[in-house]
Amino acid sequence: MSITSITKLPFISLDVDIEKDDYNKLTVGDVQVSNTEILNVVSKKSYNEKVHGLNFNTAEWTPQMKDKIYFMKGCTVPRIKLKDLSVKYKIRTTTDLDTATVVVGSDRAGEKLFKNTWTHTVPAKIFFATIEALKELSPDFDNYYANQIDDILEGFDRDELTYIAVDWPTARWCQPTNSNNGPLGDVILKKLGLTKDQFKASKLPTNSNDNLWTISDDNLEIYDQVKTKNIIEQNALLEVVNGDDSVLIDLDTYQNLRNMFKSSDTDNHIMAMEIMANANYLESLLHLEMLFFHHSVQIDNSRTRNHVNFKSLKNYLGRGSYSNTHIDGVFSSLISFGKLDPAALNFIMEDQKEYFVSNGYSNYIKPSAYGINPEYQPQLNYNWIHKTEAFVDKTTVPQVEEEEVVEDTVEEVTVCEPVTAKTGSLADPETKETEVETEEEATEEVLIAEQKEEKNEEEFDWF
Repeated sequence: MSITSITKLPFISLDVDIEKDDYNKLTVGDVQVSNTEILNVVSKKSYNEKVHGLNFNTAEWTPQMKDKIYFMKGCTVPRIKLKDLSVKYKIRTTTDLDTATVVVGSDRAGEKLFKNTWTHTVPAKIFFATIEALKELSPDFDNYYANQIDDILEGFDRDELTYIAVDWPTARWCQPTNSNNGPLGDVILKKLGLTKDQFKASKLPTNSNDNLWTISDDNLEIYDQVKTKNIIEQNALLEVVNGDDSVLIDLDTYQNLRNMFKSSDTDNHIMAMEIMANANYLESLLHLEMLFFHHSVQIDNSRTRNHVNFKSLKNYLGRGSYSNTHIDGVFSSLISFGKLDPAALNFIMEDQKEYFVSNGYSNYIKPSAYGINPEYQPQLNYNWIHKTEAFVDKTTVPQVEEEEVVEDTVEEVTVCEPVTAKTGSLADPETKETEVETEEEATEEVLIAEQKEEKNEEEFDWF
């Protein structure tokens, strides 16, 4: 998403002592200001929403001579991978944003700019009334702390300020109807010029709590510079540096890597992961994802998983700290990269035939002869159906209408034979019906045999 605006919001937290006097009466004691700051708040806020506002150039990146690349914090591209670009194009990295011709970012890098802050907000009118009440009730609320509040509010129009951001204890002090605050609530109401009933009936905004996406002043300066640059997503750079010279994991290499992971020697696991990390990510995507699927335990237990080169691969695939162990993770990745073609589907179904024959669940594969979920059909531009051994397509099996054959036979015996014929020449109806049923059973046995023969020749039939 693009960030439309960033607003300023004062944050103030108070320490207030509510204590009992000699007569067991609640009184307001010492008052201090523990923290003040200005929050730069993203106008659109949601805990689960990406808010970094980095608009990546989606076009395929082509390196230019003497490009200067600036890497944002959080990017995981190993700098060693730029060696060939440095030689061929005289490309250099830089820490100076002003001189950079290309900025390499990522979702993770963008999100490092912002921080999700759980905070409370109090209507400004109620907050100011609370401060005045505390000044009246507390002999220890000196000018030092009062001046801190005035300083942080400098530059804000108090009449137009809607909310003040506070922590939870401060939000509690700013509740006029809270009986646990001793005399504070009544004095707040007096400062507001309202009775308790009037306050309850008023349309004053109430205290609330929010997840606020905020950005520090330093990061705001960086963000203002970065968003004007040509920003490419780190995967676009990886596709260039992992190009023609990178390893293509074909079927033979895939099988060799699987054998290495099956080995009890952890050095083999490390070597296999190094080969994966130096592969052509996009062209080896199917086999890479299947290696993660089958060998997540070996990968997650290896120290190599934290190596910058392997982390670069995981970030490219959008993988978190631990591997996805469901086959749908493979489908999802292939679809996101536009690599779920019939060949990939054939490979996965052959690999997971026992799982699907056993009615294994998948959000992408439906068990009606195991066709692709129609929800994802528009993204693929082709029709695909996989007929498993357990599936019988009844539309391809000739149907023998048993009842019609029996009735026609009986009718023929009854009508067509002469009445004057000898008894011995007439066919016994029961015997005739038995012969027909035997013939039908033989026909069905032939059909079943033919089906089994077809299945033996090819376990999976495609149509």
